Amino acid sequence: MPARNSSMELSSPDAEPSSTAAPRKSGRVVKKPELVAAASSPSGSVKRKRDGDDDEDMDDASDEASDEESDGEPDEEELREKKRAKKKAAPRKPAPKKSKTNGEVSLAIRPAVTKQKKPRKARTVKMVDPEEAEGLYAEVFASGDDLNDVAARWITSFNENEAIAVAEIVNLVLKCAGCDSKVDNHDIDDPDSCATKLTDIQEEYQANDITEYPLVARGKSSAAFKANLAAFFRSLIESIAQTSLLFDNVVLMENLQVWISTLSSASNRPFRHTATVSSLAIITALCHVGKEIVESEAKARRQSEAEAKKARVNRGRVQGLEARAHEMGQRKETVDGWLREMFDAVFIHRYRDVDPKIRVDCIEALSEWITTYPEAFFDSHHLRYLGWVLSDTHAPSRATVIKSLQRLFKDKDKQVGLRTFTERFRTRIVEMATSDAEATVRASTVELLDTLLEAEMLEPDDIDSVGRLIFDSEPRVRKAVVGFFVENINVVYEGRIDEMGGQETLDETLVRPEDDDDYDSPRLEWLKLKCLVSQLEAYDSEEGELPNQIEHIAGSHFALIAAGIESRFSLAAQSLYDHMPEIRQWEILAGYLLFDHSQPTENGSTTDASAMLQQNCKLTEREEIILLEILNAAVKISLANASEPSTDAHKKTAKGRLTKAQREELIANQEQAVRHLALLIPRLLKKFGAIPDAASSVLNLERVLNLDVFQELRQDATLAALLDDINKQFMTHGNERVLLEASEALRHARGYEELREITDGKVQLLWDDTMNAFATLTKGRDLSTRGSLSDNILTGVTNTVLRIANLASISDCVQIFESVPTTPKPKSKPKAAKTASADTDTTIPPITALISLITRGVPQPDTDLIAETSAAEDALAIHALRAVLPYYMWKISHWKTAILSSTPIPDTDVAAVAARFDDTKDALIQVMNSRKGADEIRVEAAGVICDLYCIFMVLRDAKRSRDDRKKTKVKGKAQENGTAVDADEGPEDWEALIKPIDPDVRKHLLNVFAATELAFAKRAGKKLDGKANEKDKELQKDAETDIDADPLSDDDPVDSDDEAEEVVEDVEGSSANAAAEKTQRALLAEKRLCEIGGKMVMAVLGGLLDDSRGTVRKRLERNRTKLGASWREVCAFLERAKKGRAVAGGAKQVAKAKLASPKKARSKAIVIDDDSSEDEIMVDSGDEDGEGEGAGDAEEEEAEREADVESVMGD
Repeated sequence: MPARNSSMELSSPDAEPSSTAAPRKSGRVVKKPELVAAASSPSGSVKRKRDGDDDEDMDDASDEASDEESDGEPDEEELREKKRAKKKAAPRKPAPKKSKTNGEVSLAIRPAVTKQKKPRKARTVKMVDPEEAEGLYAEVFASGDDLNDVAARWITSFNENEAIAVAEIVNLVLKCAGCDSKVDNHDIDDPDSCATKLTDIQEEYQANDITEYPLVARGKSSAAFKANLAAFFRSLIESIAQTSLLFDNVVLMENLQVWISTLSSASNRPFRHTATVSSLAIITALCHVGKEIVESEAKARRQSEAEAKKARVNRGRVQGLEARAHEMGQRKETVDGWLREMFDAVFIHRYRDVDPKIRVDCIEALSEWITTYPEAFFDSHHLRYLGWVLSDTHAPSRATVIKSLQRLFKDKDKQVGLRTFTERFRTRIVEMATSDAEATVRASTVELLDTLLEAEMLEPDDIDSVGRLIFDSEPRVRKAVVGFFVENINVVYEGRIDEMGGQETLDETLVRPEDDDDYDSPRLEWLKLKCLVSQLEAYDSEEGELPNQIEHIAGSHFALIAAGIESRFSLAAQSLYDHMPEIRQWEILAGYLLFDHSQPTENGSTTDASAMLQQNCKLTEREEIILLEILNAAVKISLANASEPSTDAHKKTAKGRLTKAQREELIANQEQAVRHLALLIPRLLKKFGAIPDAASSVLNLERVLNLDVFQELRQDATLAALLDDINKQFMTHGNERVLLEASEALRHARGYEELREITDGKVQLLWDDTMNAFATLTKGRDLSTRGSLSDNILTGVTNTVLRIANLASISDCVQIFESVPTTPKPKSKPKAAKTASADTDTTIPPITALISLITRGVPQPDTDLIAETSAAEDALAIHALRAVLPYYMWKISHWKTAILSSTPIPDTDVAAVAARFDDTKDALIQVMNSRKGADEIRVEAAGVICDLYCIFMVLRDAKRSRDDRKKTKVKGKAQENGTAVDADEGPEDWEALIKPIDPDVRKHLLNVFAATELAFAKRAGKKLDGKANEKDKELQKDAETDIDADPLSDDDPVDSDDEAEEVVEDVEGSSANAAAEKTQRALLAEKRLCEIGGKMVMAVLGGLLDDSRGTVRKRLERNRTKLGASWREVCAFLERAKKGRAVAGGAKQVAKAKLASPKKARSKAIVIDDDSSEDEIMVDSGDEDGEGEGAGDAEEEEAEREADVESVMGD
């Protein structure tokens, strides 16, 4: 086949020119034909090039339209390109490969060009309007004719003039790429000029700077365009095969292959993509042709064999059938030959194309080829390409491969042939399911592994690795792994059943409960639940036991406690709810938990089925806690489903509403569930109340109850008993999570107005017991000095203050904190003891004692405290901080009510609050000064200071609202009486508490923020902005201390990076969970940064923290793009507020311009003068001039804030 050989010579840059090709190259530069065809050989050998020659060829192909040479005089651009080409003459190194993806080596993607083009000034989109097109393009896309008819007309045209017909096909591909240039019959007659002609067309096309083409155009039409193009080529090839042109006229396929395959290797993406889609469609059509040929051959052979077995054989028929089978065999060889050549010419190069869209098209096509024509493509040689693309850097490409493999593995006839592929790439597939960057890819991979599990192609380690995904943070992944996980549980369950004698034996020997509501008797559902919790506990232990919430323990650095946070077991149960009937029946769950497994069996035997079931269902303490979490999730989902009307159409009336009977049934089910749960919670607390984790899970159940049912059914005694049990847990535990869950349960009960009286009575009992204990523990003792309390007293005070902080968060504490407590006196007391107590019996209000406890967070260098005692002192200081803040919030709430009702606030009350405010601020500053780095207490104290200043802003808004209401009322009366309006009132005493944060306090806050920012950056491995000046570096000097460093040993700061490395090495040597612990520490550091940063942003928006130059705002925004999405969102509030004020300021400036007052002009001058750079603006630690200037304009700035800044605190 000379034409094929000629095309091979043209497409290979290293081939020597033939004798026939020499005259055609006499007037051309030899390098020019290499531009289009250098990337691949359209019909070359089967072997792929993996050496540097491929990359050099692609480098040569990167010279684009600017390299064109004409017969005339070269212009300046051509001269520059010639010089540039000479510099490229030196041999180049192979292009480096891409980076790894998820631990695997990525594909060696063959780039179309290695030289990056300079960005163009404008983008040009070349779209073809089918209505204005002509020729074959118009017939395919605009005529509306059936594509088989269009193919038939083309065949007729081909029989009349082969070269013109082939030129129409090539021009169709060019037109679909957005190119108006054409080839003619003379180009087709000379296949050796293919590369040269296409190079000229490409250079002309690229001169127009076209960046979009029909295949990638935006809109719905692009998908239809691609489908029509592929469908036409399929119809064309099938029609050619039906008319035998495919087998009789070899030149036709050779010409199509030469031109379209060469276009598929073009450096121009529109050409390459369009030609690749066309080539893939041709291969797909050849697969369908091959499939029909195989079926025809097999049918002919079956008929021949059947005829030969007859008693009277028809020799003529047998010979005819054998001849047909032989002919079909020859045709199959022809089709297979074209498939191999086109596969090597197009797919091998384009499946790793630089354009991910082309790679996706190739993988989709290969999957279809394997399914359609397995005789040619279902082998390890072709399947390996699917395996290689599993490591593609493009997520949609990986997703496409997974979907293709799903279709293949679901065909059970192909599973045997896929075993070799599975053994080779199973590890990579499991890795994608567990750690791929895209959740969608992971979910699809899990579905594929579910099929592999059914086919028994997974190892036990793979099953466990995938099963752990039930704890995944992505809901889509958890939902996808549910089937896999449940199947694994069923396998374990069936194994246990077999060990106990089999299902039939158990059904015969086990006695089912007579009453369906008897959930306390052993049953087989318990065994399934035992298998579930055992598996969850095993997966949790293998990953390292992670607490449901990262709990703060004395001496620990983890302090993430929040009510309502769902544990990993709860999230797993939510995913399993619809797939495991045993979880949906939460009454069975509760009965299983309440059953006493320590009680002996009825006959004392351990060999009968009932005793074996009871023994196998025995739960460990850890499994009981996990099962309680599952019970929580099941109850919440069940009650939520019961409270929502059914969406089934057959259960509703014609108007889409529930009938009266259905509503009554729904309400009855809700009431029954609430009553049952209300009786279960006390029983669960009685059994598990001593275990903190279990008790918190049980307390969480109270918040899903609809307590109105107790009022409707007049069961106040039941509610009172339930609240008594909650109070008991509150007073007997010192665990933060238990106290938080108990507080939230009481808050939930207080939310029901009709039950408020009962709940408030129970809360008041808690207040009385707690404050009596606090008064007894603190009376006559030094509360402000660290280390002055014994260990027992310290523990008691710490737990009591923690209870006070939780109670103050749900109940008004003002009167309680301000009242002097009265401690009960003992009946008899020694005289000496009376004399001693008389000297120290100085009773103070609880709020004063709590403020004094804050200073216990100040380290005492002279005091030698052990680590446990020091940690307990720190915990006490933090609890005191959190207990003091609610007092001011409740107090301001009372004052706000008084202001809105025009009730005067007593001066003595204002003076007392002002004094306490100053004492609290001094204590907090003392704590911040005594500690370094991002210490937990230091950050907490800084946040409380911001909150204290912001809280009083609520009073300003209340006064403004009251004054506006008064002005409106007075204005109406003045209009009626015809008098002047004068509703202005003088300043009130409490307004002195609304003041901006002092410069010294601002300096301390920025110090803490800088330390917290640096600590998170080092924990997370992020690089901060290096524009800080020397003054800023001095302020951040104490931030160099590691976030977990002991505050007592901060005299010699160490580099936190080195310290962190030592910690990690230590952990790695003792545990395999170093990475998880490092992640936890980074998350907690980010939490601290966002908390303190968010409070500072609030103060800035309220006009309390920043100065006239915007120092704090600029400091907060300095690293907004370097510290992750959470911090960027915190800083976004500053930008939103700035835009809001700009919009509101536009209208205000108009009014100000009309007034034209000197004061406004001066304010405007101050704003215009704000042109200092970020590098120059830092905290004014020693710049007295700057502070003086800011203080001089303080009144005017405050007036501006009063007028322009809206309240950000609300109620």
